[in-house]
Amino acid sequence: MTTIHLGHLAHMKDNPFETGNPPEIVTQGALAVADDGTIQNAGPAEDILNTYPKAVRCDHGDAWLIPGLVDGHIHFPQFDVTAARGEQLLDWLEGSIFPAEARFQSQEFAEGAARAFTQKLLSCGTTCALVFGSQFPGATQALFRAARSNGPRLIAGMTLMDRGAPEVLFTPADVTYRQNEKLIREVAAEPLLDYAVTPRFALSCSEALLEVCAALVKAYPDCRIQTHINENHDEIAATRATFPKQEHYLDVYARFGLVGPRTVLAHNIHPCDDQLDRMAELSCAVCHCPASNMYLGSGLFPLRSHIERNIPVLVGSDIGAGRNFCILEELAAAFQVSQLQRLRLNVARLLYLGTLAGARALHLDNRIGNFKPGKDADFVVLHPGDDPYLTRRWAACDSPEEQLFVTIMMGRETHIRQTWLQGRRVYGND
Repeated sequence: MTTIHLGHLAHMKDNPFETGNPPEIVTQGALAVADDGTIQNAGPAEDILNTYPKAVRCDHGDAWLIPGLVDGHIHFPQFDVTAARGEQLLDWLEGSIFPAEARFQSQEFAEGAARAFTQKLLSCGTTCALVFGSQFPGATQALFRAARSNGPRLIAGMTLMDRGAPEVLFTPADVTYRQNEKLIREVAAEPLLDYAVTPRFALSCSEALLEVCAALVKAYPDCRIQTHINENHDEIAATRATFPKQEHYLDVYARFGLVGPRTVLAHNIHPCDDQLDRMAELSCAVCHCPASNMYLGSGLFPLRSHIERNIPVLVGSDIGAGRNFCILEELAAAFQVSQLQRLRLNVARLLYLGTLAGARALHLDNRIGNFKPGKDADFVVLHPGDDPYLTRRWAACDSPEEQLFVTIMMGRETHIRQTWLQGRRVYGND
């Protein structure tokens, strides 16, 4: 039986940085969802209701329905240390983050954290996330189990490191391949789970460990690759000193075959032109984490330089350095960062960065990212709810585009009324 969701629809059909197109907005719209959780149709409510006269109706009133939000960079074992003290990146890692990550050697602790982590993502409207898992295989298994039971769609992998931290967090090169291979095989048949080979960053990995990462990618080419790059000036200088034979930071990863179309590099705040050109050539994606970059004083992400080279960019919360679990808040932060660099992010660009851009960067745009028929019905219902000011602000808007922009800029977890994954409600009440 078809289910029809009624509300105001908004999604991106293409890349507005390339086309300049506005979002497709249908006020008093309807989304028709098949029994198998895929989108059958989307358009004006009257047309959809006439097409499916026997369908079940789910009326969301004057709420906005947008595609599920995509978080392109978040750390599972940093779930409990958001807003932890620290000066900048390296000091913050040593003083606050490594001790917190060590707690995940407790399987009981990891199981509880995994359930809370995945539920938090869903309550924030995140239906797909690229996640740095724990250094401990059992904890990363717990993360996959929690996602398997109710969502969200997850791409994750063990965080790999063998130096520059307490030894309890090390993933020795001689056992890393076997541990990762086991996890890869466990998630291979899961439709909503994928694996990402995850070297933490160059400073935390020996050449032997990077070689293991390269071997995994060669043996399992469907895996994704995620890591960090060019986040902090001290980090960049230390990487240069550690790998003196490499021309720059990107070369460290490229030397081991870890940069390609299935790679997502987080941050990239301080790239040189040569690195940007090489990223474009290798077709990797970059994740923009504005709140994290500001919290640690890392710098302002040069979005314009990436867009000019057609480097795919998605947005990430980067919990725990980030302060926002909700990608709507990250989009507002991205807007502010771009304003400081005289780059205007209109409603189309913001909606794209939070939805279809992430789907494309993760090679999932055949399944998610907008309301094209045949894709999975992953969507979020946004409404002011009990927020009297946002309700008043909505009433003052002169157009649907303005109301959508205001909703993205002022949206918070409290404004996520419901989250739907493959046509199933996974968060929220009637």
